[in-house]
Amino acid sequence: MSRIHEALKRAEEQRPSAWKPAEPTPFGVAGGEGGSASAVSRALYSPKWGEIPAPGRRLRLEELRQRSSKPGWKLNPDYDAFSPQHSSALCAEQFRTLRSRLYRLKEKSPLRTLVVTSTLPGEGKTFVALNLALAIARQHERRALLIDADLRASRIHVGLGAPSAPGLSDYLSGKADEFSILQADPKVELFLVPAGKPVPNPSELLANGMLKSFIDGVSPVFEWVIVDTPPVLAVADAGIIAEFCDGVMVVVRANKTPHDLVKTTLQEFRGNNLLGVVLNDASEGANYGGYSFRAGFGTDKK
Repeated sequence: MSRIHEALKRAEEQRPSAWKPAEPTPFGVAGGEGGSASAVSRALYSPKWGEIPAPGRRLRLEELRQRSSKPGWKLNPDYDAFSPQHSSALCAEQFRTLRSRLYRLKEKSPLRTLVVTSTLPGEGKTFVALNLALAIARQHERRALLIDADLRASRIHVGLGAPSAPGLSDYLSGKADEFSILQADPKVELFLVPAGKPVPNPSELLANGMLKSFIDGVSPVFEWVIVDTPPVLAVADAGIIAEFCDGVMVVVRANKTPHDLVKTTLQEFRGNNLLGVVLNDASEGANYGGYSFRAGFGTDKK
């Protein structure tokens, strides 16, 4: 890891101000994913439709704080890299490093909305999305919004111990408004939009324009909006969402995902500001050169 970090640092210092990533880059190594927790079933308040802001209207922070639900999350320590019960402090540190890398990219190019996806199921994308959001929200006066856009196999609410509905699917299908799908934690500046109730047509809902309008309306309030999407090779959802987000980060599980499938996934996002790759569940000091990941940015071959 130290060699990769040194190479990343050197590449960042040499990068021109107008830089935009042309090649995927390794952000770091994260921990594994696992465990489950029962979701909180408390009903959430839904404002009257007359109170709903016009689509695309920019919402204010105090408005979000006052009107979002606060169900009292109970984080599952198996999903929480920062939990004292977690087996590895190194895992938490890697998420701090990932957070730092993203803020450095943000200084060079306008970045606020981030898609987190993977090639196949079970690579840890939800674990990475959740802990990256926690790492951001644990900073002083830093706010993050986490959106579970995996309407086919949602898991973020399980890790947070949060209600799964009303959520994104309910909003996209016109059954809920912006405020009733937003949850907040009064202890940290983390907001959540869970996936919502199962629907038969996820791709059509994600492409109907309402998610883009919602993100455009809330994103100015947050440092980062992190969107967890389904795996790329399974369905088209991640590609749909990437079209109106600022960047894409791909999670790859070490010693599991075939190299050719990773290359196919990365090609899917060549036109969508592919920021890089997170190598998940990697052993410290192991050689993962078979993936041909770059240790630098752009054309850096290190």
